[in-house]
Amino acid sequence: MNLHGNMKLRWEHYLMHKGGNFNVFWADMLKEKERNLLFILGLGFDPRMCCGLKAILDVGGNGKRQCVLIEYDEGDASPSRNYSAQIDANRNQLDGIMKERGDIVPKKLSMWSEDGRRIGSRRASEIIDAKMLNSFTDIVIDISSMPRGIYFPIITKVLYCLDNTDGYSSPNLHVLISEDTQLDEIIQEEGIDENATYMHGFSSDLEREATAGVPTIWIPVLGGGKEAQLVRIYDHIKPDEICPVFPSPSRNPRRADNLILEYRELLFDRLRVEAQNIIYASERNSFEAYRQIYRAITRYKDALKVLGGCKIVVSAVSSKLLSIGALLAAYEAKKTGYMIGISHVESFGYRMTNNIQYDPNSVELFSLWLSGECYRE
Repeated sequence: MNLHGNMKLRWEHYLMHKGGNFNVFWADMLKEKERNLLFILGLGFDPRMCCGLKAILDVGGNGKRQCVLIEYDEGDASPSRNYSAQIDANRNQLDGIMKERGDIVPKKLSMWSEDGRRIGSRRASEIIDAKMLNSFTDIVIDISSMPRGIYFPIITKVLYCLDNTDGYSSPNLHVLISEDTQLDEIIQEEGIDENATYMHGFSSDLEREATAGVPTIWIPVLGGGKEAQLVRIYDHIKPDEICPVFPSPSRNPRRADNLILEYRELLFDRLRVEAQNIIYASERNSFEAYRQIYRAITRYKDALKVLGGCKIVVSAVSSKLLSIGALLAAYEAKKTGYMIGISHVESFGYRMTNNIQYDPNSVELFSLWLSGECYRE
């Protein structure tokens, strides 16, 4: 993956129910030649779980189709257990969509070890291996029903596997996101951990004793209602400087202003964030968010080189589109040799704060092409 080079970049998205660019893009991909597709989905209660899969399979095309289905074991205390009927309905829908089209391969994912330690992120990365990917032309990771602590390590692992294979024969990697702002606002984390931790795969450089005296720069990518998580992350990393990322432009033109008001006391009164440190990134373009965050990372690294460099910590408490931008920036920086980590706070599960009538026509599908043919010279 090389997003900041001069290679061709393709990012297609549009409203699913209008049959726009998402459908056109996948129709072109699947008609161009025979393609073998591996879908990776999480089994959850979110009604958008199968939207992307169905849209792509309805396009048609020839080739193998397979779905790896991640089944979460969150423990008996997880609030997600209250939605078993919705989870069963999603599984039945998936069975119907995949019937006579391909196999479903279930993968159990334990979120806790027997002695009570969180192991979900580490185990998620172990679900994927290079051998699994070799027989497919396209890997499609649908994160619509995955928590951040799961889709971050999975995407990172796939990118790592593809970056360490022959670039001219490795599969394409796509990430799908089904956006519905009304649903996003009512699906909330329940019971967050007391302490923040580093995401699996993004910690080793920051925890070495040799880097103890190096300045730490924190880049939190912000969404609403996350003050408790931000406080725990701040206490975890104790940054020397903070560069918050606010969503702008956004579907709601006042989105960034509202977040600045929401976090004014925390960021500007208590943590003394300077106004010139604020970064604005498009809420609906993951690659633009990537570029803004990566640019900030390189600026700090260059500016602090005379002091021995710096440690960068990225945190995503935002929408999935912005979160993917943060992940790509962190991955690229780590690949380049920067000292970078991703700090986050895990939750015990998720709950819906309201009961709403789900409208499939309100879902907007995004397809992000992260690796493969479009990046080859």
